[in-house]
Amino acid sequence: MDSSNQEGEGKKKITEVKTYPVQFPLGEIKENITMNTNTSSKPSKEQIMNQAFKFHSEGNISEAKKYYQSFINQGFSNEKVFANYGIILQDLGHLKKAELWTRKAIQLNPDFSNAHLNLGNILIDLYQLEEAELSTRKAIQLNPVSAVAHSNLGTILKNLGKLEEAELSTRKAIEIKPDYAMAHSNLGIILSDLGKLKEAELSTLKAIEINPDDADSYFNLSSIELLKGNYESGLKYFEFRFKADKSFSTHGKANIKKVENEKLTKGEKLLVISEQGLGDTLQYMRYIPYLRSQGIDVAFSAQEKLHTLIQASGIDENPLTPEQANTVSEGKWIPLLSLPRTLQISPKNPIISEPYIHSTDKLNQKWKNILSKERQPIIGINWQGSQAMERSFYQGRSIPLETFSTLARNSNFNFLSLQKGFGSEQLDHCSFKNKFVQCQPQINSSWDFLENAAIIDNCDLIITCDTAIAHLAGGIGKKVWLLLRDIPFWTWGLGGETTFWYPSMRLFRQKERHNWHEVMDRVSNQLSVEILK
Repeated sequence: MDSSNQEGEGKKKITEVKTYPVQFPLGEIKENITMNTNTSSKPSKEQIMNQAFKFHSEGNISEAKKYYQSFINQGFSNEKVFANYGIILQDLGHLKKAELWTRKAIQLNPDFSNAHLNLGNILIDLYQLEEAELSTRKAIQLNPVSAVAHSNLGTILKNLGKLEEAELSTRKAIEIKPDYAMAHSNLGIILSDLGKLKEAELSTLKAIEINPDDADSYFNLSSIELLKGNYESGLKYFEFRFKADKSFSTHGKANIKKVENEKLTKGEKLLVISEQGLGDTLQYMRYIPYLRSQGIDVAFSAQEKLHTLIQASGIDENPLTPEQANTVSEGKWIPLLSLPRTLQISPKNPIISEPYIHSTDKLNQKWKNILSKERQPIIGINWQGSQAMERSFYQGRSIPLETFSTLARNSNFNFLSLQKGFGSEQLDHCSFKNKFVQCQPQINSSWDFLENAAIIDNCDLIITCDTAIAHLAGGIGKKVWLLLRDIPFWTWGLGGETTFWYPSMRLFRQKERHNWHEVMDRVSNQLSVEILK
């Protein structure tokens, strides 16, 4: 079980607002140009360039690539061709090669502003944000009135956590181009992260006014509405997630009719297919037994690594693999995360709030015996989410392990690490390594969700940042303290210490952005009062 990468499988597969879409301006696009076919002679340099530009502008990437490569193979050298070839390579996922050819374009013409801008875009994808900032600022220096450059700089600054600077840069893009829908949408994302939700909503609505077909903005609006607690409108706009980002996909491709905004009827066959990350499946699979109790014939397709836990919990006796879901030929299907809208879930109508996740009696007894050797209360902790999400839309939700040293000063309990994969290496060098349970090596070797559910159930308390561990512990009904950044994921809302999703959960929110030490002080005080008295 990898708690460092449970909530998503990539930076684009997320359940909130996307990382900014970044425009890729071509070095030069010439419209209505055709290859000269009235000569049997070898095409000229200009003809090859023009045909490549034409195919590129039409979105015919494969043909454009052939012409760019032909130009290059013949030994021709042109900064626009090199820059556009870099765009093609980036679109195909060949990022290092894209960087190489874009830098060659800059070598030919150091004042080529679009090449610097495109290099910044590539460096964003390579997670080299500081270099991306420098490259984009160079593009602005060469072309101060480029709305795209100012907007992209806002993207980079946002991803670097410099929200106030990101707001200024994005507003500059709008000042230059008032009808720039993408900039208005991006500004909404920044303002939302700054906690200025009313302004964020207005900015996002402005983007929709300019471009009513912009699925990205509707999807971003869903996050704002849900964060404010407006579930009816928020879940409605959340349905734009698949249109907003083609990389969003379910774990299986159904070949039957999809349920749209319609009521489910007793007796009908329904295929529910999981989507996005493991944490999402853990959170929303609670509705599968409820649907069945309403007389609906439900088949459930989910990630295979959750199947044993799904079976032990009584969610589904025979969960389907994605491949099996593809063969279902009767009934209708629905994405798992669309169930809250269909069932009209809200804080006032949770439907399912009691524990719904269970391990087996055998595993529970196994870990009860192992952990009973510890003479002090056991606090299970998890501190690191997926690296990809940290780099994209959910920066700052993870907590350096060393920050837990505030709690470690208390000698009346032992820690148990639930961290797997990325982030677990911090345990090797933390200053309170001696505070962990003696069987920690055995726990580290367990990557199975069913077994880890038993481990969690035998802890006295779970303290975690916002990862799948929170949903696993909450679904079990274990006492769990969730540590949240100042503007959290929409699931947790903007205020309060409790959540309708998990009655056994207590929320500890940052009062100041990035300040985990103050949060840990409150957690430490509460430990003394409730757990270690």
